[in-house]
Amino acid sequence: MDILVALSQGAGLAVACGLAALLPLGVLAVAVLLGWAPGALDIAEGTPFLAAAWVAGVVEAALRAVLPLPIRIALSGLGGAAAFELAAGGEIPFAGLVAGAAIGAGTAWTATRMADRAVQGGGTPWGVAAILGAAAIAVGAIAIIPFAGFLLVLVALYGGFRARKDDRERYAGLRVLK
Repeated sequence: MDILVALSQGAGLAVACGLAALLPLGVLAVAVLLGWAPGALDIAEGTPFLAAAWVAGVVEAALRAVLPLPIRIALSGLGGAAAFELAAGGEIPFAGLVAGAAIGAGTAWTATRMADRAVQGGGTPWGVAAILGAAAIAVGAIAIIPFAGFLLVLVALYGGFRARKDDRERYAGLRVLK
């Protein structure tokens, strides 16, 4: 049972890393200190990790407003890999690195497209980055709930398919002009 909880938490935290790459690590550190992450690695236990994760998370979330798209996706992939491994590495060593990277990068692809549309629609880059940071913390907190992480992955998949469908419909008329 602990393996499924650890996998769910790792997958959910990787989804949260798609919104802001390092803030979910702070959420994981709090969960580990409270004893809510049964499969977490020992490195995520200490107060130094907690402080470093929150400081790095806030800085990275703020910088997302000015970072180019490929960098944001790469950071989310790395954050997803780290979050999945730190959350589930005690139960399943090294298996979460690839899964976490794929989930984090895939979620970041969808989230950055939505964020860029929000900025193009008149939102400020810093405001959008703040909303994404708050959403990453909220999604990370939901991911700690046993088995909720699997549902978060399904929501992220739905968002990705929806974004692709919107693009196909938006530019469908341009193919006629060829």
